[in-house]
Amino acid sequence: MNTYAERYEEFTKATVKLAELIQNANRDKLAGLSYTLPQVTFALRSIYKDPIFHEKFVGGKMSDNKWSSGFCAMASVVIYEMFGGSDVWNLMAIRRQDWERGSVVFLQDKASGLNFGTTGEHFYPVTIPYEIGKPLDINRLNTPNKDIFKNVLNFELKVLYGRSGEKQ
Repeated sequence: MNTYAERYEEFTKATVKLAELIQNANRDKLAGLSYTLPQVTFALRSIYKDPIFHEKFVGGKMSDNKWSSGFCAMASVVIYEMFGGSDVWNLMAIRRQDWERGSVVFLQDKASGLNFGTTGEHFYPVTIPYEIGKPLDINRLNTPNKDIFKNVLNFELKVLYGRSGEKQ
C-alpha cells in the first residue's frame, strides 16, 4: 500500500504528463509564454505541500492526506488566465448536488477534449467523474487573493526554472 506522499508524487507525475499532452495540442496558442503548462503544474503541486500556503489560501490547517484539497477553483482560474483563457479552455465544475464528494472545478482543453485539474488525489481511490461536469462562468467564481496566489506561484516558478523557464 502506498503512503499518501507516494500517491501524491505519482499523481504529480501523471498530471505533469497530462499537461504535456495539452501543451502539445495547443503548441501555437501557447507559444512564447514564460513557462510551460507542465512547469506550472509541477510548481503548483510543489506549493500545495506547504502548510503555510495551504492555511493562507484554503483557510484551514492542512490535513495529512489532503494536501491539494481546496485549491481546485483557484488553480483552475489561474491556469485558465495564464494559458489562453477561453481560446484554450472550457472552465468546468461538478456541482455539489451532482456528486456526493462535493464540488470540483477543473478545465477542459478544447483542442484535445482532455479534462485537466492539478488537484484531486485526495479523493483516492475514487476517480473524479469529470463526465458529469458542466460549463462554469469564470465571473461567477469567488477567488479572493487570486493575485497573491499568482505571485506565490510565479515566485515558485522562478525558484524552480528561473526567468527563462529552464530547470535550475
